[in-house]
Amino acid sequence: MMNSLYLDYCASTPLHPRAFQTLMDSSKLYYANPSSMHEMGFEASLRVEESREQIARLLQVKATEVIFTSGATESNNLAIIGVVRAWMKRTGRNPHIILSEIEHSSVYQCGKQLAKEGVEVSFLPVNRQGIVSPVSVKESLQANTILVSVMHVNNETGAVQPIAEIGELVKPMPHVLFHVDGVQGFGKLPVELDYIDLYTVSGHKIGGPKGIGLLIAKEHIEMDPLLYGGEQELGIRPGTTNVPAVLSLAEAIAAAFEEQQKKFKHLMALHDLVYSRLAGISELVMNSPQPPLSSPHILNFSYQGRGITSAMMIRMLAKQGIIVSSQSACSSKAKQSRVLMAMTQDEMISSSSIRLSFNETVTLEEAGYLVASVEQMVCQLKSKNKFDLLQKYQMNS
Repeated sequence: MMNSLYLDYCASTPLHPRAFQTLMDSSKLYYANPSSMHEMGFEASLRVEESREQIARLLQVKATEVIFTSGATESNNLAIIGVVRAWMKRTGRNPHIILSEIEHSSVYQCGKQLAKEGVEVSFLPVNRQGIVSPVSVKESLQANTILVSVMHVNNETGAVQPIAEIGELVKPMPHVLFHVDGVQGFGKLPVELDYIDLYTVSGHKIGGPKGIGLLIAKEHIEMDPLLYGGEQELGIRPGTTNVPAVLSLAEAIAAAFEEQQKKFKHLMALHDLVYSRLAGISELVMNSPQPPLSSPHILNFSYQGRGITSAMMIRMLAKQGIIVSSQSACSSKAKQSRVLMAMTQDEMISSSSIRLSFNETVTLEEAGYLVASVEQMVCQLKSKNKFDLLQKYQMNS
């Protein structure tokens, strides 16, 4: 058996060498508080603003539109709750927002919480390929709609959402803002921010450190903070700026832009090899559509057989040294995938899914080993008593 083969890059990635070096160097050099008035504080603040400007140039936005946060969850919460609260404070009315059924939990649960608080929330369905229809967005718009939030790439299936079409639909309506959770798409697929008002990026999904992310918030947006304290990040996100993380994030973003085309080509080769082989196994159902309807770094499948669970298969593959997941890490304790239920309305498919997520370090040889291991797993599932498998791989893990 080969060494552990990590295929959970959607959950987290290793630090890019450039980001790692920047993190180490800046941790030694810029430890002063960047809000301090002395020379060392000023130097740290200068490095942060240089990083902000570098990111703004790459994303073709204004530096004042780049807000550093602790990560995707905070960015998504700030985008949605911040906009809703600001609008309610200004108007004294309850707004309407539009989300999809397959959003990441940091968006989906925002909608659920706001609904409890009296906000009107529409959760849009998806088709069997896991894609939101722009027509359904248009049909859901109301006079009091203030925000549409649809992710770029789904974190479980890789399904690419029609954000350009939705953005063009919403753009003529200045009272309706468009938020895109770009966490799984950024650095993998090209994106234009012209038609997007709010855009989320997470550091540790693109080779940056954990605990850092950003929210692009266009300058016309009115948004209330979630936290209260200092005046950092234009008063929208108070708290001592994590200087090394910001500088490391900027380096990871720069590397992502520079390497995107080369990585995409390799990811397509991995995806084509694995998808074509797994699609030929009759016991498996492929939940991810094929590119260009999906991003090549994510591939999701389920086992069609009663009593077979995601947890069981994760442990069987782990015995072969293969590290995979079934859902996003934030939802990993759920027995069924909310995303797959929205796509299929099938409990068996939703409770027996495996998510494979690749990056550029995975070789074609390793992809071949993965396929052989899945084939071996399927043979075991077919030939052995389900109770014995449950005992071995689920209860005695």
